[in-house]
Amino acid sequence: MLGLSVSLLGLNSIKKQLSNLVNDEKIEAMLEKAAIEINNEAKILCPVRTGNLRASITYVHLKKFLWGVGTNVEYAPYVEFGTYKMRAQPYLRPAFDKVATKYKISGRLVLG
Repeated sequence: MLGLSVSLLGLNSIKKQLSNLVNDEKIEAMLEKAAIEINNEAKILCPVRTGNLRASITYVHLKKFLWGVGTNVEYAPYVEFGTYKMRAQPYLRPAFDKVATKYKISGRLVLG
C-alpha cells in the first residue's frame, strides 16, 4: 500500500498546554477532517487513465491520533515516484503538503 500517515507535531506538548481547552475527541476530529481533505485533494491531483487509482484512494483511522490516506493499487508507487521509463506524477505528497500547513500536521509517505 502506498499511503501517508497523518499526525500532529509535538502532540504531547500541545496537549499539556491546551489540556483545559482541547480534549482527545476534538484532536481526533481535527485529524479526521485533515485526512478527509488530503483524501479529496489526492483524488483531484491523481492522474487518470482508467480511474482505478483515483477510485481506490481512501482514508482510514489507524490508531489514536494516527490517520492514513492512501491506496492499495499495486502500481500506485510507480505513478507517485516514477520509474526509469516514466516520469513521476505525484498526487499523495502534494495533497498532503497543501493541507498540512493549514492543520500544522506532520506526515510521512510510506510503502507497505
